[in-house]
Amino acid sequence: MWISVYLSTAKLRHLLAILFTATTLLNVSLQSDVSGYICGDLAVWHDEAIEVARLASKLLTPMNPRYVFPALLEDTKLFGIEKKNLFLVPFRNFRLIRHGMRYGPDRIVIDEYGNFEGVVFDLNNRASVVPAYEKCKTFLTFDDLRPNLDMENNYKALGHVCGSNFLGGEIETELKSKCSGLENLSPNSEDYFQLLDQNCITRLNKHLRYKHIGKRNYNVGHTNSSPVYHVEFTFKCILIRIKPAVRAAPPKPACLEVWTPKPSLDISINPLLNPQNQNQESGQMYHCNQVTFTMIAIKNYLKHFYSLQEKSPTSIEDALIYQNEDLMLWLILSPERNAKGNFVRNMYAIGFDNDKIFSGLYYASSKGGERQSFMPCTGPEI
Repeated sequence: MWISVYLSTAKLRHLLAILFTATTLLNVSLQSDVSGYICGDLAVWHDEAIEVARLASKLLTPMNPRYVFPALLEDTKLFGIEKKNLFLVPFRNFRLIRHGMRYGPDRIVIDEYGNFEGVVFDLNNRASVVPAYEKCKTFLTFDDLRPNLDMENNYKALGHVCGSNFLGGEIETELKSKCSGLENLSPNSEDYFQLLDQNCITRLNKHLRYKHIGKRNYNVGHTNSSPVYHVEFTFKCILIRIKPAVRAAPPKPACLEVWTPKPSLDISINPLLNPQNQNQESGQMYHCNQVTFTMIAIKNYLKHFYSLQEKSPTSIEDALIYQNEDLMLWLILSPERNAKGNFVRNMYAIGFDNDKIFSGLYYASSKGGERQSFMPCTGPEI
């Protein structure tokens, strides 16, 4: 049964305005589920990660495999995704990646269309040729916590975020060390003041304070500089706040305490994250000189190729490299490799015959350009 409702133009506009506002509020509430990401001692704010992903999406079309980034993310298990390829770009110095700046270990992850997926960091910190990525922890500020949930049972305190710097458990450990022995002394005794001097603690009118020196300062251009903070606490050694120890007008705001949601006990395990349920194709490789490609990555590339061919055949034809009468090449992005020694950066391409049927994986030195002869990689049959 159909019911028709007739509205005046004014009422219709009012209804559309209400629907638009409701949709906007829903989108904002969904985005506010995450304030940012903790990657070691770096804090990546969600809005900044989204902006980097937006800039990086422009580098996917057309792909230019001569550049280091975007790079193919090999470990799809990190995000439980095997149906599409994911790519990495460095969060730090992103706008300068074409100039050989130090990338750092932090990477923004996007899909093949440039959509933001998350943030990871290299545990090896570029100390080895092959990176070992770990997913960054999500964090929430106090304003983003859900007030109707029990804090103790639903959230876990991570530490404090000071701009782009993260201070974790080291503050709690240091504070306990500084306070050791103070609780047994009278605040007005000579021994109390001697212990304050010994531990480099300053007594103020209503609380105590000491200086904490951080490892790296991501709030400035040179991360090698060490940030300094004032850690303020009560006479009973209860932390009050942490503030940057800088002279500025207006003063720098205090660091924000951050939390992360505790995992639910009844959460189901994603089968993609279980090594016993991994697709056998994840162990099958194409070997191209010093770089390998999993069969899953190749199949995802093929799926993306045929999808683009169906939607925009002209763009595919313009991107193909014709090696000979029976071989056409489509350039793809390779995994990230940290250059060491005699490491040679190559270009990689998927080969097709005249009927656009996959015929193998190929590579060539990036120094020779696209018109040079590509060599076949070794690998299993699809």
